[in-house]
Amino acid sequence: MPSSAVSTIGTLMWSNTGPARVQREINTAMHMRSVNGEPVDRGFKLWLIDESWSNLCAEIEGPPGSPYEGGVFVVKILVPDTYPVVPPKVEFRTRIWHPNVSPESGAIGLNILGKAWSPDMSLRTILMAVRNIIAIPDMATPFDDDVTRQYSQRHELFVRTAKHWTHRYANGPNCIPEFDAKIQTLMDLGMYESLARSTLSKKDWHVDKVCHNFSSLKRASSEERA
Repeated sequence: MPSSAVSTIGTLMWSNTGPARVQREINTAMHMRSVNGEPVDRGFKLWLIDESWSNLCAEIEGPPGSPYEGGVFVVKILVPDTYPVVPPKVEFRTRIWHPNVSPESGAIGLNILGKAWSPDMSLRTILMAVRNIIAIPDMATPFDDDVTRQYSQRHELFVRTAKHWTHRYANGPNCIPEFDAKIQTLMDLGMYESLARSTLSKKDWHVDKVCHNFSSLKRASSEERA
């Protein structure tokens, strides 16, 4: 094969992988326009961190009509050297109360980030899928048992809890004083705010039960030290 042909093939392969592909995908995702030339409201922003093509960050707007409306959620994207053969690693950096997301680590249960991934997909595909799953949870692939139970069995409480988390962590508009007061009760006992919120959320905001369990643990710990 002539060297010029080899060079051309190498250029084409490079343009479809690594930095060139990622930069192209960012440009495409952030400059989408409708058929009449108007900018498309994507509901997300995407950029490089420290000019590194493998380390990206996105902001996703809470979908209208969802408990997350009005919030802005930061998502971190780590692109492997083997992209697009292997999908990026994606996780929420903003805490969110959602059946498909770990409330502690931010890991996402999204099928296209696993077995359903295809090299034909893109960063835009991922971000649109994440925004869609925020709006409509995929109950076929739940990630967190406590959130999933609450979503399925006590949906109204789930909605209020999700709005509360969105207000606290994503600058959402819905303040729920009742939940704030219960968190303060646990903080007065010595529990950190984030742990109090997470524990109460998982226990359907039964503050008396959580207080009793926490006090028992503190007594047991004191007795062990003695």
